[in-house]
Amino acid sequence: MGRWVKRVGIGLVVLAGLYVLAGAIFTSALLNHLLTPGSIDWGGYSNPNPPKDPFELGYFGDPQAALGLPFETVHYDTDLGPAEAWFVPAANVDGPWAIYVHGVGGTRENGYRQLSILHEAGIPTLMITYRNDRGAPADPNPLFSFGMTEWRDLDAAVSWVLTQGAPNVIVAAESMGGAIAGQFLQHSQQADRVVALALDAPALDFNEVVADKLGARALPFARTLAAAGVGVFDLYRGARLSDAVSLDTVAKSPGPVFLAHGTADTLVPITTSDRLVAERVGPITYLRTSANHLLSYKENPARYREEMLGWLRSLGD
Repeated sequence: MGRWVKRVGIGLVVLAGLYVLAGAIFTSALLNHLLTPGSIDWGGYSNPNPPKDPFELGYFGDPQAALGLPFETVHYDTDLGPAEAWFVPAANVDGPWAIYVHGVGGTRENGYRQLSILHEAGIPTLMITYRNDRGAPADPNPLFSFGMTEWRDLDAAVSWVLTQGAPNVIVAAESMGGAIAGQFLQHSQQADRVVALALDAPALDFNEVVADKLGARALPFARTLAAAGVGVFDLYRGARLSDAVSLDTVAKSPGPVFLAHGTADTLVPITTSDRLVAERVGPITYLRTSANHLLSYKENPARYREEMLGWLRSLGD
């Protein structure tokens, strides 16, 4: 009997190992498809009928066309070359300026909800492109790396606004843009120039994002599969996505944080934002909605605007 128990135990271990190996390879292949620029039209460029409402994701048009706001197309120097940005001036040039950072495969236009609120508060705003975007240099290893490389572009954008006269900076970021902001705070020597963060569904823990997606498919040992899959992907693509975790850094950042996230988010689990709120040591305003990814504004525009505008005005108190 003991011999059979041992054999069954060994068999189960082998099967578990094969399951994890197969799951890791599948996860790595899926990540390669999702995170290689051009594999998926995240920005909606192929949509023959893009929305006409600038507050809808997938809208295309500059700030003048979208919101009637005068703007200037500028370029800021990254380590890969110049990247294009839109600078929208506003009344309060002596206070902090804002930089908007879009999410994975997204566009500057995705930030018009935030821009409209920032502009109402009198805050000059730079809407950036970053590596692998249209209007920005391609990375030698083309990959959406959740801030592990893109933080350098945000660093360059911060340098640009500071040279233009900004005393300090608010970073407004969504989805993977939140990951970029988090990695910036971890690595940049200019992190202390960021006095506040406005985040919408920020992907501050890439491993948690992957584990949540696998768990949603009812796969056993989702966290183990996620860790193994991300590890295989890092090895295959020469990436460091297993290190794309900045929740603790954002939790410890001293400046005020505005955070919006929806419980129905199918891309970035709201559990990451709940953890951020629980771990925060500084002030935070949390708009917790029932919306899907980046749709908290659409669920209740008046509430979103009131909460974020009140938060922005409180920064001068």
